Amino acid sequence: MENSESKDYVEIPLGDAPQPRASRIGSLSAAQKFVTTLTKKLSTKEGLKTAGQLIKMKRKQWSARSGLKGLRFINKASNGKDGWKAVEKRFDELAVNGLLQKESFSKCIGMSESKDFAGELFVALARRRNINPQNGVTKDELKLFWEEMTDQNFDSRLRIFFDMCDKNGDGKLSEDEVAEILVLSASENKLGKLKANASTYASLIMEELDPDDNGYIEIWQLETLLQGILVSTPNSEDMMKKTNSLARTMIPKRYRSPFFRFMSKTSDFMHENWKRIWLLSLWITVNLVLFVWKFQQYKKTKAFQVMGYCVCIAKGAAETLKLNMALILIPVCRNTLTRLRSTVLSNIIPFDDNINFHKIIALAITIATFLHTIMHISCDFPRLVICPREKFDLMLGPNFDYKKPTVVSLLVSTPGWTGVLMVIIMTFSFTLATHSFRRRAVKLSTPYRHLAGFNAFWYAHHLLVLVYIMLVIHSFFIFLTKEWYKKTTWMYLMVPVLFYACERVLRRFRESHFDVSILKAAIYPGNVLSIQMKKPPGFKYKSGMYLFVKCPDVSPFEWHPFSITSAPGNSYLSVHIRTLGDWTTELRNIFGKACQAQVESKKANLSRLDTTVIADIEITQNTM
Repeated sequence: MENSESKDYVEIPLGDAPQPRASRIGSLSAAQKFVTTLTKKLSTKEGLKTAGQLIKMKRKQWSARSGLKGLRFINKASNGKDGWKAVEKRFDELAVNGLLQKESFSKCIGMSESKDFAGELFVALARRRNINPQNGVTKDELKLFWEEMTDQNFDSRLRIFFDMCDKNGDGKLSEDEVAEILVLSASENKLGKLKANASTYASLIMEELDPDDNGYIEIWQLETLLQGILVSTPNSEDMMKKTNSLARTMIPKRYRSPFFRFMSKTSDFMHENWKRIWLLSLWITVNLVLFVWKFQQYKKTKAFQVMGYCVCIAKGAAETLKLNMALILIPVCRNTLTRLRSTVLSNIIPFDDNINFHKIIALAITIATFLHTIMHISCDFPRLVICPREKFDLMLGPNFDYKKPTVVSLLVSTPGWTGVLMVIIMTFSFTLATHSFRRRAVKLSTPYRHLAGFNAFWYAHHLLVLVYIMLVIHSFFIFLTKEWYKKTTWMYLMVPVLFYACERVLRRFRESHFDVSILKAAIYPGNVLSIQMKKPPGFKYKSGMYLFVKCPDVSPFEWHPFSITSAPGNSYLSVHIRTLGDWTTELRNIFGKACQAQVESKKANLSRLDTTVIADIEITQNTM
């Protein structure tokens, strides 16, 4: 910066080593120079990038300029002593009644071209010493200002810059205060675009320096940033340390240590999944309570004296099995869940996770069935068979009509054969329901290839109706319980089974009373079938919803969900179905034949839409 006495300047280094001179200096202090450098970069197209990218570019730029190793804070004639003499002389010329006013401060210290910036500097220095800037400062106070401004210590200069930004003196720099500094610097450097977008750029700076989203930054954050940007070093190892230190400060506090990172991720997980967590916790708790209750109950019976803990485990698993066989029907009651989604219960129950919950319950049924079966076959039956006759008659004689059973007699009894059949059907059904079979991920040989795919899964699942029937029979004829009111399987199943049966009857009723008119069908490249249907009267939906489709010509029982691709305001409903499984393949073939028939007919109303539509037909079909 030029003044009336000299065009030279003294560069004040950050470290102890002497620094070389340069031939010219800008008109701003180091604080203003930092803001100017930052804001000029922001005003370019690179400034639209994130603040983190800006900082990286700036650090590289300053490192490349090895001649700039310190902050150029203020213009002086030759050294600190001579500089103060010039300032003191101008004070005598400008002071009124021994006081230098704020308006004259810029000229007094040689910053005539930056009056606004010098004024902010004056206010910041006065505020630190509890001086009212409106009253002016004395020569002694000005000397203290000068000594602080020319102090070679980096912390001192950083403190000045921070105080200039911190208008209210609370030790915290808000986004508005950062924006004010940007506006001030933009005005001094005639950066109109930056001035107009100061708020946006202030937000970018705060986003980078305030990773914890506290709404403010503190001086240590600003210090780390300035040291990382302005202090270059020829030692690559030292530079790496400074870079790593700067990077760590930009990481939110909650991610800076493994413990806090774990706690933060756990907190985020709990916040996102709290509905699932409380519901699963309740379900697991109920299962454990039932298991322990039945375990303790059988521990006090005479059967425990013969079969030991095996019978306790088997009966505990059976109790949870009865509960889960009842619960597994609830998540597949589609009509009920659709209505419940629009109630207040959706705020605490994740109805959209019904299929996932259905799968989890199925896993619990598998585990309970395995425990119950293994405990009976490998432990209970052998102990019962080898039990001495006297002990058997005393403990379990009345339960078996005093006829000591054998393994074969136990297996061919009503509880035995029903149990074996249930295990076989459940194993078959659950295996075909796995992802590998349902999605045809497994490649089976020709005689067995029909066991993979959705059709096999769907029909095998309906074999579970037999399991429910045999489960009631199995529990009614068990040996160790004679009182009917203690045979509780029917109590668990009655309400859910009736509820699910009503659901299926309702679906059948609605299917028989509603016809769907297909307006248009088109087959697109990539085996995508588009179907447009007439919208039923009063049918309302929102974007993103889905509907269930059944084509009786493919299967009279199967329903499949597809997203609605038409807008709510359209006069029709449309779905786009990609050919992936056996059902969609057969559906595509049916419409493909209809399209082909129309093409071969001279009376066909066929139209091609560019190169995307293979066939476009007008047909009407009763379907749901």
